[in-house]
Amino acid sequence: MTERIWLNVTMTLLSDAIFGAGYSIPGAEDIAVCKNDRGLPYLKGSTLKGLVRESVENLVEWAGLSTEHPKELFGEEGWEGVTEGRRLQFTALQLLQAPEDPQACYQNRVFTALEQGTVKEGSLRMAACIRAGLEFGGQICCAKEDEELVRQAFAGVKWLGTLRSRGFGRVAFALERVAPAQPAGSVLNATCLRYRLRTLLPVMIPNLSKSYGNNSETRGYLPGSVIRGMVLSQLAQQRPEWFEQNRRMLLSDEIRFLNAEPVGAPGALPAIMGFYGDKASDEMISVLNKDVMGKKRAGLGTNCSLEGNTVRFWSSRTSSAMRLNQRTAEDKEDKTLFQVRYLEQDQEFEGYIILPKASFAGVIGEVMQGHVWIGADRYQGYGECEITNLEAVDQPDWVQRYGYRQQSEVGTTLYLLLMAPTAMYNIWGENCGLDLELLKEKLGVEQLEIQACSTAMALFGGYNRTWKCRTKWERMYDRGSIFKLSCEKEAPSLEALQKIQEQGLGMRRAEGYGQVLFLRPELFEAIDRKAPLEQEASEKQQSVQQAVRRAKYRWVMEHSKGLYQNKFSKSQGGALQALCEKAKRRHGDCTELEEHLTKNLEKRGPEYRKRYVHVAALVKSVLESPLAETLSLPSAPDSVEERLQLLIMLFDHSRKMDQQDLQKGEV
Repeated sequence: MTERIWLNVTMTLLSDAIFGAGYSIPGAEDIAVCKNDRGLPYLKGSTLKGLVRESVENLVEWAGLSTEHPKELFGEEGWEGVTEGRRLQFTALQLLQAPEDPQACYQNRVFTALEQGTVKEGSLRMAACIRAGLEFGGQICCAKEDEELVRQAFAGVKWLGTLRSRGFGRVAFALERVAPAQPAGSVLNATCLRYRLRTLLPVMIPNLSKSYGNNSETRGYLPGSVIRGMVLSQLAQQRPEWFEQNRRMLLSDEIRFLNAEPVGAPGALPAIMGFYGDKASDEMISVLNKDVMGKKRAGLGTNCSLEGNTVRFWSSRTSSAMRLNQRTAEDKEDKTLFQVRYLEQDQEFEGYIILPKASFAGVIGEVMQGHVWIGADRYQGYGECEITNLEAVDQPDWVQRYGYRQQSEVGTTLYLLLMAPTAMYNIWGENCGLDLELLKEKLGVEQLEIQACSTAMALFGGYNRTWKCRTKWERMYDRGSIFKLSCEKEAPSLEALQKIQEQGLGMRRAEGYGQVLFLRPELFEAIDRKAPLEQEASEKQQSVQQAVRRAKYRWVMEHSKGLYQNKFSKSQGGALQALCEKAKRRHGDCTELEEHLTKNLEKRGPEYRKRYVHVAALVKSVLESPLAETLSLPSAPDSVEERLQLLIMLFDHSRKMDQQDLQKGEV
């Protein structure tokens, strides 16, 4: 087995830099910077990987090294690329010492294009540059034999980011080996393990059935197949003899890795389908039991829990990023710019592993600890997670909370909730969705029919790395689908229900598919309300930031068209923008801005006064009023710098508007 080591990477900015995010911000930046949820800059792992790969390719060319090095270290395009061995793993580079105010990391720069020695009309662009002197840190994992090559490759990276040809993005790297952590032993001995996993980096779990064109969607949970692939891969590397001895059982349905759901309320369920109501009300009714004509489908996020007559719901946090596929840039028909959506970092997910033997728990516990990597693009700054807890339990929480108990009386009406995507094969081996004949046999009843249901269908596939081909796409009922079943006069036994829940239904159960739950009728039928789960403080803060950002854009759009009236010109607006930027750099000193407005209002005659009177009144109103009042919000972060930034956004956006749009706002 290849010995792997970790290196700490420290990057120092020797000049201002722009880590482009691939989009612009209306009324603010034409070149947006990659920022995390706190507004701090960072360098994506995929960007770092591309820079190091280019440096390695240069070393291969200049030093006459093996041309196989880039493929072995960075992989090849497509599914058949190397997945282990010498592959490098990158994390994103985050700011090492973050200031209290994220805006202290940036300074605005304005650029223009020249045409025959003069400024080209409409070429004014603004970018928020990351200040020189800041330090960023991250890690890279490599094979021990490649350490020297990796160090040389980093030494060859001198510039990065956007506008390198104009002197931006000069950097210096320093690498330091990390002492290896000794894995702790495991004393677990159980047939059901509950684990909790926290995302340290963004995680990409592609949802191919909802991805299209150059947009890649992500799932809002961690499928059991993802956890299964990680665990079996680690077992094959760390315990090869044990893996070979138990290979048949490990690759069968006898060991099942259930989906890991985002942590919210205890006993998390997937969002149950079939509830309808009015958007203005929290009241709901179920399509399984009542008429829902004229109602709208109720939004229940990605997960929920049941509390009396109320469904508490929540969702995992996702974000998106623009990326550039430089490897296909020569293909003119291929749009090299694409968007990916991912699960944000610093979230917790909880899942279960069902084992055929209690003795397996100790071995699996050895690899289910510390840092692990899951999902797509885990070699370029995505997918690093940490196992924060692993414990033995009797059964999943949701079985105890919502399933039938020993004292429960099983009736002839059953509510079958799909905890994971599910489909069954009939006696001819064909996908038939829900096979009532087989289900009737498992329940031990003579009659069984579907009285009502609420479902969604989706395609689910995979990739077999052993055979280097995609697995067959299967159409399944998606998680959260629910069926109301009637057994007529004969009720099934409690043991039959519990056995189905323990074993699952249908195909690909080893990967977490086919997990089901029989909801107790009194719980489901009592539901008539919904309510969001109380947000954590960080999530509330993020929600406030998003509301403020949207309010700023709305305010800018509303005031832009009426700004250039009474012959007030774009150049005069540009002069005010420059003075606002200078005042912001001077920590809110607006002396020059106020003198400029006073001069045009009082000392340059009635014509200039007429031009400036409405602009001066707007500037004064923004600077003297609380930002929340200006934006019509309950609250908003406020300072003179924040108010000046709003004015900067206004002048910048309005000067880029077409003349036809400006004339519509003239008085």
